[in-house]
Amino acid sequence: MRINRFLPIFLILNILLQACSSNSTVQTEYQPGYFQVVFDPQPRLVISDAPGSTERNVIPLDPPTDCSFYTLRPAPKGRWLAIEWECSFGPAVELLDTSSGKTRFALANPSIDSRFLAWQPDGSAIYLKIGTLSVPQTLRIDVESGQALELPVSPFAYDLAVSPDTKKILYSLTKGIGFGSETWLAGPDGQNPSQLLLEPASIIALAQYSPDGSQLAYIKFPDNQVSAPTGELWLMNSDGSHQRRLASADAGRGLAPTWDPNGDQIAFPAPGPENEPDLVNLTIIDLRTMKLTNIAPSGTQPAWSPDGKMISFSSAAPINALGDTIYLDLFDFASGKITRLANGTCCAGWIR
Repeated sequence: MRINRFLPIFLILNILLQACSSNSTVQTEYQPGYFQVVFDPQPRLVISDAPGSTERNVIPLDPPTDCSFYTLRPAPKGRWLAIEWECSFGPAVELLDTSSGKTRFALANPSIDSRFLAWQPDGSAIYLKIGTLSVPQTLRIDVESGQALELPVSPFAYDLAVSPDTKKILYSLTKGIGFGSETWLAGPDGQNPSQLLLEPASIIALAQYSPDGSQLAYIKFPDNQVSAPTGELWLMNSDGSHQRRLASADAGRGLAPTWDPNGDQIAFPAPGPENEPDLVNLTIIDLRTMKLTNIAPSGTQPAWSPDGKMISFSSAAPINALGDTIYLDLFDFASGKITRLANGTCCAGWIR
């Protein structure tokens, strides 16, 4: 039998390549921290160890061609962030690895419009609505491999949430203005759906599971053509039982109710005063006492600190007759005080 004398060299090279690959993986392990988007002169992601501390890393956010920044969606766990862009062809989602600073479109074909729906609770996958004006589909995309799975979900679905144990997905759909909405519960791949809610005259939106998966908070508002409607914050058990109204809520800006890490409080957008219809107030409801606490005007999705002791949010204030500036604020529950961290920034939160 003839022995290939190059085989040992090949094996050595293979081992070295595997070692390099392992080292590369170690180098790209993420570090938890606090992030914010700074806009002047160009949008960039600034990461620090904690709010107000020294910058640890700065990652430029380069807009794709004919796109402008919309918002960020951090994974519940891990190093990934989803960047939402508004583009000439529609919305688009990129994935940002906060360890390496590298980005890539969530879709292999970036010319197809894509809109963020939800993260998998462990941060391993993202859910997108794609092809809204052509062939609507709901996809789950593995963030590491890029592998996509189409879910057998109605093309009229506009919302989606994943249970903390990843065994269920919840989605809402509507067939148009005046048709109301339906909310469905299905298996993790969209199989065996069952109707949870039927609202002939209302829209159910932005449902969010509690940390233990036992409850759902959601926004409910009338099914009409009002551009910035006043809605209501509702709570129900995750099986659809014990539905109850909690408070009035803003329903026109797409701000979801946000649970604290312990599941005791919910931050949500409440309507501003009648004489300031464009104002939205960040409000906290304590589910143990049902007490409402108005924090401050806010314009972006709030973010709870991992220990639940602080909440980060952005607010807008006029700087002159030409426009507003965006401020980054931090509310501390122990002191009840708001600290202004920066201006010209938004979309802050924690990498967990």
